[in-house]
Amino acid sequence: MNRIALLALVALVVLAGCSSGGPSRVVDSGTAATVDGSTLGATGYEHTGTTEQTLNTTVGASISGDVQMDADRPVTATVPVAGYRNDTADGPALFLVAATPAVRPIENQPVVRDPLATLEPAARTNFLQSTYTVASLTGGENVTVQFLGNETAARSYEGTADGTSVTVSIASARDGSEFVTVVAVTPSSSADTGRFQRLVAGVTH
Repeated sequence: MNRIALLALVALVVLAGCSSGGPSRVVDSGTAATVDGSTLGATGYEHTGTTEQTLNTTVGASISGDVQMDADRPVTATVPVAGYRNDTADGPALFLVAATPAVRPIENQPVVRDPLATLEPAARTNFLQSTYTVASLTGGENVTVQFLGNETAARSYEGTADGTSVTVSIASARDGSEFVTVVAVTPSSSADTGRFQRLVAGVTH
């Protein structure tokens, strides 16, 4: 197919998308991820339950080449969230494990997006738990973790939650057709990088 024919085809696809009101909404669910029992025993955390949260958001992508393709796609994702807790002298330390479907903003293209990643770190943390209302996060250091069999960079943040100084650590990894995200919220005076790394290494999906 020559360049003129390709441009004409893309124009027809764009017009078809506009006439139908844009990309269709993706409605999909993640499958629950958990922390194995031996890891919980070694770190002092207990499973407090698994809930399902509904996330309505929009994912986007841009593809450059002979033609530029940009797309935003609405998503309704059901997000299973496994919660774990360790009561410290300074307040509860939380560890959340969430799974979301990998969404293609553009049909028939390999680019996928994580719906949960559309939320800023504080909003992501608050979406997954209600014990703390986290605000005013600032970036801290990166920590390497073993996550679902691969090395992944976890990002730590410092902030406040209901007047308490907290450390929030977040890591995400793709696992097949889903993304798995872990979020730890810990009173800063009780933050323990080694314990966080052990919890992440114990995640199964």
